[in-house]
Amino acid sequence: MNRLGPEDYQSNRHIRKIMRLAQASKRDVFFDLGCGMGKLCVVAVKEFGVRKAVGIEMHRGRASKAARFVRDQGLSDRIEIWNEDYMESDLGEATILYCGHNETEEDVPHFEDVLGRGSRFVSLFLPFVGVVPDAVDYPFYVMKLPFKKTDDGSRWASAVLTKKAKVEELYRELDTDREYRYDKRLMGRLMKDRFGSV
Repeated sequence: MNRLGPEDYQSNRHIRKIMRLAQASKRDVFFDLGCGMGKLCVVAVKEFGVRKAVGIEMHRGRASKAARFVRDQGLSDRIEIWNEDYMESDLGEATILYCGHNETEEDVPHFEDVLGRGSRFVSLFLPFVGVVPDAVDYPFYVMKLPFKKTDDGSRWASAVLTKKAKVEELYRELDTDREYRYDKRLMGRLMKDRFGSV
């Protein structure tokens, strides 16, 4: 599986939204899965006072730039940059995680296995299929461990759209709103697997 995402960087305004939505505090250890330049980690430490931040980036060049950015900010004692695949990383220390990548089939069981109770996972554009988010401030969704799962497609669609909705309505919105980024075939497989017929 290629986990190298686009070279998108969240604006500081969006980074603050992520941190507020996840209720970041000085007790937290923040992990950015696919950290790009490391901006989320820097804002998490500087503005929200998280105890520690870890940026994980597969692309060697981006990881090197992120490490240099952290060093230039004088934050190397509180921010680590790891050049590796986050699915192979030790995430056990994380209390807040952010990932802007599309969901894959192994994400839900993997994160349930490696993350501790009470950890908050923040996703971009959609929560995990079949997982009801605990908090929403579009385009971000927070899902706390243990995940609140549902096999009711309409309940999940309603949570995604933040209004009473059916799966068909969610698909229409996904297909017509340019802001959503998702793999239609993968979404169909995940929804069929988790909701039965949709």
